[in-house]
Amino acid sequence: MTQASMVLMTVAGKDGPPSRAEAARQLGVEPGHVDVGYGVVAIDPGQGLYAVLVRSDRLPPGQTGQPYGGPFSNPKIRSFDS
Repeated sequence: MTQASMVLMTVAGKDGPPSRAEAARQLGVEPGHVDVGYGVVAIDPGQGLYAVLVRSDRLPPGQTGQPYGGPFSNPKIRSFDS
């Protein structure tokens, strides 16, 4: 079975990071389609911007995270000597 591809999306939080359920609501997906292991990662807490990893096949057509958009690539990061 192939694993669905995941994409980074931006979400907003007024008084700190949104819950996974709130992030899913903002993106129009079920909470189970937001990656639990990745969590809600601060991009710019002062502006209330956070990132979540979401199944690309579950996003509604034309969906973008606001205000920066998305989806964004999420390349694997590893050391130069590996």
